[in-house]
Amino acid sequence: MVIVVRAGDPLDWLPEEALGAIPAGRCRIEVCADAELGMAHSLRTGIQAAEAIGAEGIMVMLADQPFVDEDMLNKLIRTYDQNDDFDYIASGDEGLPKPPVVLGRSMWAEAASLVGDVGARSLFRSPKYRGCVVEEKNEWKFMDVDTPELYKEAKKTFTHNCM
Repeated sequence: MVIVVRAGDPLDWLPEEALGAIPAGRCRIEVCADAELGMAHSLRTGIQAAEAIGAEGIMVMLADQPFVDEDMLNKLIRTYDQNDDFDYIASGDEGLPKPPVVLGRSMWAEAASLVGDVGARSLFRSPKYRGCVVEEKNEWKFMDVDTPELYKEAKKTFTHNCM
């Protein structure tokens, strides 16, 4: 597992299980020195780390999606493992790809060349790549929580859907 973080991140948000995996070599922390320039730079850092360890695919996840769960991730992994003819496998609803997403090696070079606040989604429209969207019926699982207002909304969503 490779986790890409900003310089100076105290990692206090990481669960103990992930922190414990670092010394054992099952988890790597990669610092993206230019993360402030946008998502594409963090993606490039992760791709470079994945290439260095000989990975076959990468799962791109966003740290501010608290409702993405193990079941969603396992569906993506299973679908990727069972479909050699796809370049990517994305979560989504109503056919729209959303993170998390698995990118096969065929997409890495172009994904690593992106700049600014652009993610791999921009590549999904290209006829060069074939992909699959794994439908998630609960749209709230894609909630992106990156402001205090959205955090309050997320707490309500959690109470309504997860308790």
